[in-house]
Amino acid sequence: MKNNRHIAAILLSIFTSLLVVSCQTNDPEEIELSNNIQNFEAYYYLYMHYPDGVLSGSSVIANIQYDNQNRPIKRIGGLLPLPGSTGFNYIFSNNYYEEIAYGNNEISLTVKVSLSNFSDQLKTIFKTENGKIVKKINIDPYVNDTIEYYYNNDRIIKSIRKKQLPVSGTKYYYNSVGNIDSIVSRPLSYNTVSQTWQVNLSNKIKTVQTFKDYDNSPNPTKKLMMFEEIFYRSLSENNYRSYESKSYDVNGNVYGLSTQNWTFNYINNQIKFAN
Repeated sequence: MKNNRHIAAILLSIFTSLLVVSCQTNDPEEIELSNNIQNFEAYYYLYMHYPDGVLSGSSVIANIQYDNQNRPIKRIGGLLPLPGSTGFNYIFSNNYYEEIAYGNNEISLTVKVSLSNFSDQLKTIFKTENGKIVKKINIDPYVNDTIEYYYNNDRIIKSIRKKQLPVSGTKYYYNSVGNIDSIVSRPLSYNTVSQTWQVNLSNKIKTVQTFKDYDNSPNPTKKLMMFEEIFYRSLSENNYRSYESKSYDVNGNVYGLSTQNWTFNYINNQIKFAN
């Protein structure tokens, strides 16, 4: 929290100039320079699942670097908090980056910020089996938020989210060509008879995410599921261009709705997320 306040104070001092820059066209030299980074994949941040209220400033491209085994080891570009007085929640900045380290059946993701007095923060630990991520542990000073993934061959078909106790169960549904069609999440409750945590289907509370309008271009993000904003895109063979999320209350009524639609550029049927 102290680090966030320090970052916010620094960002507030340059906020006015960033507002001016954000209304201008992106600097071609800056983007060209980032595209020359070796062994990386670049994307325009609005093509992924970032939250609302983001000031882009002059930085709109995130870059991903790889090691000699073609594994992602660094993502440059991410969200830094802004004071509420600015009218934005975050700024997308290349001062934010993440480093990925690989160990024995474990991957760690550490957040780093190239601003003074900011300490590196271990953000996420992933447990792996047979090359697949089977558990995601979001590091929290109080209660770790854990997601366990279950597979059918190479596809995630179910996940269980836990804090101190199981919180929700999620199922993943695919179409005939291997693209994610929908993701349905429901709260879990404890069954005293079976002594297990189960979904109570009589409870109408749920969140349904649907993915539509797929192209025929190969998905270049499939190995990037460790990045939260890219996770949904990494699940499919191709690339969806329409997304919808609906949340239902205890009576089955929709109380939350969000939609996104994208127009992508292609060269020789290869999607270009960076422009």
